[in-house]
Amino acid sequence: MRRGSSSEQALLDHIVHLNHLNHVCFNAKDTVIPWQANSSDMASVWHRPTSNTPDAALLEYLAQCPEIDIYLPKGLRNYGYCEDGMAYVKFLHSRALPEWVLDLRFDYQGRTNMTYLELCPTSAILFMNHYMEGVPDRSDFPKTKKIVLMPNVEMFELKEKEYHHADFVLCKTVDAYERLSQWYEDFGNPRGTQVLYVQHTSSDPSTVARLHALSHPELPPIKPKDFGNITIFHAGGHSAQKSTRNVFECWRQRPHLPPIDVYSVNPDTKADFEGVFGENGPPRSVRFHYGEDIEGPVFGRLLLEASVILCPSKMEGYGHYINQARASGALVLTTNGPPMNEFVAPGAGVLIKARTMKPNPNQLLSMYGAMEWDVPSDWICDAVETVLAMTPDERARSGRNGRRLYEKQLREFQANMRKLRTAFVL
Repeated sequence: MRRGSSSEQALLDHIVHLNHLNHVCFNAKDTVIPWQANSSDMASVWHRPTSNTPDAALLEYLAQCPEIDIYLPKGLRNYGYCEDGMAYVKFLHSRALPEWVLDLRFDYQGRTNMTYLELCPTSAILFMNHYMEGVPDRSDFPKTKKIVLMPNVEMFELKEKEYHHADFVLCKTVDAYERLSQWYEDFGNPRGTQVLYVQHTSSDPSTVARLHALSHPELPPIKPKDFGNITIFHAGGHSAQKSTRNVFECWRQRPHLPPIDVYSVNPDTKADFEGVFGENGPPRSVRFHYGEDIEGPVFGRLLLEASVILCPSKMEGYGHYINQARASGALVLTTNGPPMNEFVAPGAGVLIKARTMKPNPNQLLSMYGAMEWDVPSDWICDAVETVLAMTPDERARSGRNGRRLYEKQLREFQANMRKLRTAFVL
């Protein structure tokens, strides 16, 4: 991103801030994280006190009750939930609360033996999926306290109870909004739950990697994307939902395709690699990086250098990896099925043909259509051939347009969070 207008600088500041919050979330799992934390310094967060009585400074901070608090216990502070949680912390001007905050006891302004829930009775509390952990059932949970739910609608654990317990449901995708709106219409809405399409956003490792390289000139320079001589990047990470076996099958069938770098730390993916290529091994066009858990500036550098990023997901709750891919300015290939295809628009990415699998009865909202997609190897190959038929300028333009969509959605999510805050102002 070039430094130019004040709006561009503001966007850059937001991206850097969101990255810092994600870093703190992942590395300070048992702390209170304020939205103002804007560095990787762990002194910017509130650590667990040695007893169940907070000191005066922590109590004073907790008493600054925001419109919405974010419940993010230490067991959820992984990459996915930190991405989700920190976006809400930042743009709701809120804070991430670990479970120990709810067990604190203190005296405050003449009242004795109080708890956080009694201290902030009008602050709503946002829960991630089904991870409410009995909080709304506590004896000190105020009847006036609103419950906000952020669902990944494909999850097996989300059932009627969670949806009927919420006052507000925040939908990250159009697909989730349509399914949930229909569900409340069909099965009743006794609590008057409001279903809101607020969109979402992700951190941007590529921008962070670029800034990291500028401040560390001793590192090798980042190679610019080459849209004439393309290379392809695919990261499965820990997931089994990225169709990585079918990616291997595609290159086995068509070894003439451009070089692809595949990253995974999932043992099943290693078994798939060995099963597809056997004793003879892969063609030279396939480079498999198993066990390399890439993160931060290293991941961002890989995204920056890749001209094409392949994301044939079977299903997503949102799709942070796809969003980070388009943020990098690469040409993104992803599944033509919701919600993955919401990241692609005409002239901004390429859709991979896919077919729905049978509705899974464990997924409550699959009653409105299957939520899992099969992305066969032939169709992955066909999408890559589509990219090869494009001119270098067309590929580059598609990547730039994807970056613009990332920026547009970040700004829209910010605006939607501002509107949400006003809904809780008394």
